[in-house]
Amino acid sequence: MTDKHDLYRMQKGFFRDAYRSGRIGWPRTGVSPIVRTAFERGYLGPGSRVLEIGCGEGRNLRGLWPGTAAAVGMDYVEEPLRTARKSLPEKVSLVQGDLFALPFREKSFDVVLDWGVFHHLKKPERERYPLWLLHLVGSGGILLLGAFSEKFRHHPGEVRRQMFVRHRGHYDVFFDRARFSRAMGPRWKLLWQGEENQGDGLSYYRLGIFQCMA
Repeated sequence: MTDKHDLYRMQKGFFRDAYRSGRIGWPRTGVSPIVRTAFERGYLGPGSRVLEIGCGEGRNLRGLWPGTAAAVGMDYVEEPLRTARKSLPEKVSLVQGDLFALPFREKSFDVVLDWGVFHHLKKPERERYPLWLLHLVGSGGILLLGAFSEKFRHHPGEVRRQMFVRHRGHYDVFFDRARFSRAMGPRWKLLWQGEENQGDGLSYYRLGIFQCMA
C-alpha cells in the first residue's frame, strides 16, 4: 500500500477514535461565520442545493437548513453522523462517503461547504480537489472553504519551520492569506476572504468564498 493510502487510512482512524472518545479539538457547536457571510452576500439562499463535505456532527448544517432548498452532509466516518442525525430535521440528508470517490452525480449541487477537510490533504490531492468540486457544482458553482490559518497552533508555544506537520496520526497544512487565495487554482476566483477564531488564542482559520469560473 502506498504512503498516500497509509496516511489517509491513519487519518480516518484518528477521526473515528476522536469521535468515539469525545476528545475532539475542533468546534462542535455554533455555525461558522462563513455560512452567515454567504447568506448575507447572496451566495446561499432559498434555491441553493448545498453539500457539506466533512460535516461532522452537523454544526454548520444547522445553519444551512431551512434557508436553502436542500442540504446534504457527508462525512467519511459514521460516528459523527449518528450524533448529527439526532439533532437535524429529516429533510437534511446525511451520507457516509469518501472525498476520493464522491457518491454524487455531476452538477448535483450549487454550493459546497468544506470547513476542515482541505487542510488535511497532501499536495497531490489538494491539486486535484478543484476538479472534484467542478464535477459537483459545474461552472458558476460556489465553494465555502475553511482551513487552518498559519496562526493556528495545536498547543501554546508550538513552533513550526514549515507550513505542514504530521500531528497525532493526521496531516495538517496551514495557509497564510496569499497562499489561501491561490489554494483553488486558476479555475476558481476568490470572492471574499475572512478569518474565524475560537477565542482560545490557538485556533485560527482562514475562510474563503470561491466561485468556479471554468
